[in-house]
Amino acid sequence: MKIVYCLNSIRYLGGIQRVTIVKANALSEVEGNEIYIVVTDNKNGVITEPLSSKVHLIDLDINYYEDDYKSRWNVLKGIFIKRRAHKKRLASVLNKIQPNIVVSVGQSEKNMIPSIKGKWKTIREFHFVKDYRLRQAKSFFDKMLAWGGNLYDFHYKIRKYDQIVTLTYEDKETNWKGWKNVSVIPNPSTFHTDQTSSLSEKKVISVGRLTPQKNYASLIRAFKNVTEKHPDWILEIYGDGPQEVELKSLITQLNLEKHVFLKGFSSNVKDVMTNASIFALSSVFEGFGLVIVEAMACGLPVVSYVCPCGPKDIITEGKDGFLVEVNDEMTLANKINILIENEELQKQMSDAVIIKAEKYKIENITSIWMNLFNILRHEK
Repeated sequence: MKIVYCLNSIRYLGGIQRVTIVKANALSEVEGNEIYIVVTDNKNGVITEPLSSKVHLIDLDINYYEDDYKSRWNVLKGIFIKRRAHKKRLASVLNKIQPNIVVSVGQSEKNMIPSIKGKWKTIREFHFVKDYRLRQAKSFFDKMLAWGGNLYDFHYKIRKYDQIVTLTYEDKETNWKGWKNVSVIPNPSTFHTDQTSSLSEKKVISVGRLTPQKNYASLIRAFKNVTEKHPDWILEIYGDGPQEVELKSLITQLNLEKHVFLKGFSSNVKDVMTNASIFALSSVFEGFGLVIVEAMACGLPVVSYVCPCGPKDIITEGKDGFLVEVNDEMTLANKINILIENEELQKQMSDAVIIKAEKYKIENITSIWMNLFNILRHEK
């Protein structure tokens, strides 16, 4: 079976990129499969995961990332000029490959794939909550782009896909009611490790970009309450991003310089996680929350805001973690304190999360995807 994944780049330190490579590598090991990844930008950055030699990588050389973020004009240039070249080159590649399945991960290719004629079946992966555009929009200009994007995407283009795949049942039940061609397939863990946390470090960690979505200011304020009861515990946040200066200022303002540390980007998340005892997630929204699964694979109990969408699908309340209403900082601190003060509960949850993480192993997720591919392939 010929399967083509389309996205902007695999040279970017993001969850979509890592997950796409992991899935493509695994699918390339299935007998009879021929896997392609078609990208628009392949010049800068590093490949986020090793790419199997069995996966064919094709660069369309559109290069959105050269100027997409320089100004609003360049955003419009990307939409109205570069996308025309993108569609033409993508159509040429697909007609040459003649795949059975074409998968959009929801980047620049998402609105053009349904209008490229071919005998292949099309799948749109949805890696975000459905209203992600409006959630991220700040200015009036951004909100107008978001509104227009939603109208064009959800009321026109996305309906032409043969299948839509969401990451969580929460998303499907909340945002896709009445849609008949929607399946749920969670992301696979991008790593598994035989080494798990000893739970001996007096350390809470979080991993993610320093952006408003991750809501780290709320986590830092909550941890202030933790330190009042447990001054020997620390919080480490791994990731970089535009809020670094703002968060450092907050840490100073709350006198937490000896308790909260912004550690920057880490290329070895496994070691980071196995050297902590609790994982905290403070996001206001997620597409899935892959980092929760990765923390579980390392044996870390998870305390998370119950944001849309992801944590509710992954965490079983009281068994392998705690779910807290978004921005309820006092309860978040209390749940962390409960784990700190109850070593037996912490160990029980650690055992439970290791078992839970097995569900997200790549071989299990690959099997679900192959089942969907075969169903679509044989549909008339």
